[in-house]
Amino acid sequence: MIELYSLCAAALVMLVSLSGAVLFLLPERRLQAFLPLILSLAVGVLLANAFLHLLPDALSHQHESRPVLAWVLAGLLGFYLLERLLKHNHPELPGPQSYGKVNLVADGVHNFIDGVLIAGSFLVDPLLGVTTTVAILIHELPQEISDVAVLLHAGFSRKKALLFNLLSASACLVGVVVTLLISHWMTPNLSYLLAVTAGAFIYLASADLLPLLRQQQQNNNLLQPLFMLLGVLLMWLLMGPEHSHQH
Repeated sequence: MIELYSLCAAALVMLVSLSGAVLFLLPERRLQAFLPLILSLAVGVLLANAFLHLLPDALSHQHESRPVLAWVLAGLLGFYLLERLLKHNHPELPGPQSYGKVNLVADGVHNFIDGVLIAGSFLVDPLLGVTTTVAILIHELPQEISDVAVLLHAGFSRKKALLFNLLSASACLVGVVVTLLISHWMTPNLSYLLAVTAGAFIYLASADLLPLLRQQQQNNNLLQPLFMLLGVLLMWLLMGPEHSHQH
């Protein structure tokens, strides 16, 4: 039964990835005008996820901070190298398309970790598994909408943005299955996976999205910092349930 509960919980997390379709309710011209603000929100969500969620969780599993921070650095440099390799192997890809793919990989790792957390929690206690799943569903909502916005800005069509985001979310199921099969190995190394993902999110927000927003001369430039702060505030508030079930 634990296996069935874990797989059902992962399926719910996958379905949340479809929440990005809410952006499709906007007409095309309105969507293009609004995308810089959504990207600003995505910057706040990514950075808050890294610094307020992933890093504290990674550090809580380790007695020393230096190994965790080393893996954050490895994640940051590793995803920079990934983007360089994408551009080298596919020189026809413009900048936005390459960071769109980097976002898919980073989010896939994040969803894989969510699957590890879900299965690990259900293995400990079914009630803990339920509360963990609820917490993940809540904080994934703004994350998934932001991810779809990033893919749209990267040149993906609406259909492809939603489809690839769903495929990235399917890594949650992989995380559940892998954890159920080798839980003795996954749990001790979870902090390093969290740290690598934090590094990836920091890279994506600071090296790709922020410079892109600075280049755009929009009338809503003054609103962009406010939307970044809104993204941070949203994640801060939505992580409340997650912190409560951990203590």
